[in-house]
Amino acid sequence: MKKWQRILLVAVVLLAVAGTAGAVAIHKMTTGKLDHGTVFTATSGELSVKPGQLFSVEVSAHRERGDVWTVADPAPDPAVVQTVGDEFVRNVGLANLGGAIGSDSGGHYYFVFRAAQNPGRTTVTVHVSYRDRGGMTFSGGPEQTRRQFTVNVG
Repeated sequence: MKKWQRILLVAVVLLAVAGTAGAVAIHKMTTGKLDHGTVFTATSGELSVKPGQLFSVEVSAHRERGDVWTVADPAPDPAVVQTVGDEFVRNVGLANLGGAIGSDSGGHYYFVFRAAQNPGRTTVTVHVSYRDRGGMTFSGGPEQTRRQFTVNVG
């Protein structure tokens, strides 16, 4: 094998390793630690789930700008759905990768629940509490500060 062929082979191998490592790192940054189950992305409405099913409500947000979503009171009926947890998973966009100061491509909150074994119905509400209490809105109206879902287990 000629010298230039060996150099080319080493360069290709190094690029492949770097590309694979980068892809794995981005995948880990954008998938989160919790199993989200069936993901619902609607802004409100009826959610139908099976007994015992793992499911989540997904909400887009720019947390660095103060958009911190939480489950609103009253909490869902624990006889119908149990809260498993919640997490924020960042988007990884060009602004984030470029490292520009103040750049933020946002992310998604996942509110994860498990349906009870028996049929039932409850309400799940998530909101940005400080904007919701103050009557403030995002562009797009009040549904952007509060999202309400009726969960039907059956």
